[in-house]
This record gives sequence, C-alpha cells and structure tokens, in this order.
Amino acid sequence: MTVELAHPSTEPLASRSPDEPAHPRWWFLWTTPGRILALGVILATLGVASAFATSTTIDYRQQALTTVLNHTEPLSFAAGELYTTLSVADAAAATAFIAGAEPRPVRQRYEQAITNAAAALTRAASGLTDESMRELTAQINANLAVYTGVIETARTNNRAGNPVGSSYLSEASSLMQETILPDAQRLYQETSSRVDEETTSSTRIPSPVILIVTATILFGAFAHRWLARRTRRRVNIGLVAGGLAIMVMVVWVGTALVISTAVSRSAQNTAAASLKTVTNLAIAAQQARADETLSLIRRGDEDVRKQSYYQRIETMQQQLAEYLERDDAIDKTALAEADELLAKWRAADERINAYISVGNYQAATQVALGTGQDDSTPAFDKLEAALSDGIEKSRERLRSDIARARRTLAGATVGAVVLSLGAAIAVALGLWPRMGEYR
Repeated sequence: MTVELAHPSTEPLASRSPDEPAHPRWWFLWTTPGRILALGVILATLGVASAFATSTTIDYRQQALTTVLNHTEPLSFAAGELYTTLSVADAAAATAFIAGAEPRPVRQRYEQAITNAAAALTRAASGLTDESMRELTAQINANLAVYTGVIETARTNNRAGNPVGSSYLSEASSLMQETILPDAQRLYQETSSRVDEETTSSTRIPSPVILIVTATILFGAFAHRWLARRTRRRVNIGLVAGGLAIMVMVVWVGTALVISTAVSRSAQNTAAASLKTVTNLAIAAQQARADETLSLIRRGDEDVRKQSYYQRIETMQQQLAEYLERDDAIDKTALAEADELLAKWRAADERINAYISVGNYQAATQVALGTGQDDSTPAFDKLEAALSDGIEKSRERLRSDIARARRTLAGATVGAVVLSLGAAIAVALGLWPRMGEYR
C-alpha cells in the first residue's frame, strides 16, 4: 500500500490568533466576591474621609477660638483701652487746667492715662499684621507725642499766669478730639470687627462634614442590606459595629459642635456686644467731661461745648436704656444707677452753665470740681467706676465663653479619628469571612 504525502507547500497554514484571556477585563468586579470587596473599599474610604473631615473641622474651630482668645481679643481690648485712656487723659488735662493750683491727684490721673495709652498702643501695634493698621498706630503715636508736648506748654504758661495757656490747651484738645480719638476709634472698630469675624467663623455649619458622614451612613445601610440578601445572613457583625461607631462619632462630635457653636454665639451676641456698648459709654462719658471743663476755659465757646455735652449725654442715656432692656445684658446691677448718675451730672452741668451765663466762672468751676452732693465730680466719678466695672465684667464673660467653646471641642478630634478608623476596620473584619466563602 502506497501512502502519498502532500508537498509541504500545499498544506493549509495554521491560524495565528493572539491568546484570548479566559475572562474579560475587570471581570472580578462583577462577581459576588468582587462586589463585596468593592463595598469594603468604598466603606473604608468613606470612613477615612469622615475621620479627615471631622478632625479638620474641629481643628479649624479650635484654632480659630485659640486665635481669638490669645491674639485677636487682647488686641481689640488694647485698642479699646487706648481709645478710653486717651479720652481720660484729655478730660484730666482740662480738669487740671481749670483747677488753678493743679491738684496732684488730677495731675497723676492725667499722667497715668498717658502711660496707659502708650502701653495700650504698644500692645496694639505689636499684634497688628495689616500695614494700614500699622501706619495708623504710628500716626496715633506721633500725634500723641505732639499732644503731650502742647499740654506741657499749656501747663507751663498756666502756672506762670500767662493767658496764652488756654490757647495751647484748646489746641491740644482739638488735636485729641479731631485727630487722635477718631484714629483710635477706627483702630478699635477694626480690631473689634476681627473678633466678630473670627468668632463667627467658628459657628458656621460644617456642610462638607454633614454630607460625607450622611453618605457613609446611607451607603453602609445599603451595603448591609445588599450583603444580607446575597449571603442570606440577616446581620453582619462587622457592618453593624462599624455603623454603631459612626453613629457614636456623629452624636459625640455633633453634640460638641452644637454646644461650642451656642457658646461662641453667646460670646459674640452677648459678651462682645456688651463690651462694645459699655466701652463706648465710657468713652462718651470722658468726652462729655472734657466738653464740660473746656467750657470753663474757652471763653466765648460755651454754647458749642454745651451743645456737644448735651448731645453726648442724650446719646449715652439712649444707649444705656437700650442696653438695660436686654435680657442678656451683663452687669445690670452696677449700671442700674447709671441713668440716675447721668441725670445728676446733667443737673450739675446746668448749674455750671447758669453761672457761666452771668460771668461767675469761679462758682462754675466750684460746681465742676467740687465734691458736694450736687456737684459734677461725684456723679462723674461714680459713673466712671460703674462703667469701668462693666467693661471688666463684660470682658471676663467674653473670654470665659470663648474658652468654654474651645474646651467643649477638646478630645473630639481624637475621638472622631478613632471611631471612624475603627468603623473602617470593623467593616473589613465583617466582610473578610464573606469573601472567604467564595474561594
């Protein structure tokens, strides 16, 4: 039997197609274990994101409150103290001038006010970072040096009996009232607004955190339900433990944020507002005192000073009435008699104006500087003491509220991180046995 072999050139060539994979790409993700793994990765990622978002938010709020407590509020207080002490110095300088013999307590009051103003200006300038505010403090410092120089010139001439002394005093007071005090007021308003802004920033609703945590909880519920249907097990201990950890974190951090926000808003709306009001009242009182005493020095200018004095007193009475009507006003007891003291002070000033109108400046000076029940000085001194006490208590309340708001958040950062990461670990431990069933 003969077998004929075909020539090699006539044999059909084998097809050379590339090796095809046994499964299409990403096929594992479409399997049940792949989906379980995907659920675990997503839940773990959401847990880590929740930890990062909550810890970042809490750290930001604590940092903002720390900045207010250690930097912004002391800066604002220094600016307010500068504003107040400058007014005290101007009033004391005029009072010392009309006293003739310049009583030592009044002179010491002026010198102490200037010293306090210089110290407050130094503290305010050292904490400023804005260039315009630095220039403003430098301008106040330069004008304050001019002011004290003119006051000393007025004092020297007054002691020598030269009438030109009153002109120098008038020039110094105009510099204080028209230039220095407006600049100090601007500095105080700017620093006070920064306290408000930074306190407000610690009370904003953390929307990103709420969204991330809500997404974590909803996806965790969906994952548990899907896993229960697929594996026919109603409860997955790992997912339940992770969910409980997230819920504990939500309750803990949420409670801390709510309490901290409420205390911060109280600090802003109650203590800070009270501090501003009482500070402005104290400044207005000092300026009114300067108007009262200058009316005895600047002859022929009495009507202008009288009008300015009455305007300040009426403004103070209105602000004081509005302040005392507030339910959350601080130190109502100390300021309860302030309205009565203003009325006594105004009555004494009317007596001063009555003496001035008939040219009896000696009697007018006696009413302005006397210590009698119906004289001007006792009412003014009591009013000043009450306002100073109000400033101190308002500031104590402000700092106490800010410190309490910061203290409320203590530990929440660590707790949020531990619970969130613990939830992620619990989810991994809960899903790993289910993955093992498909080996």
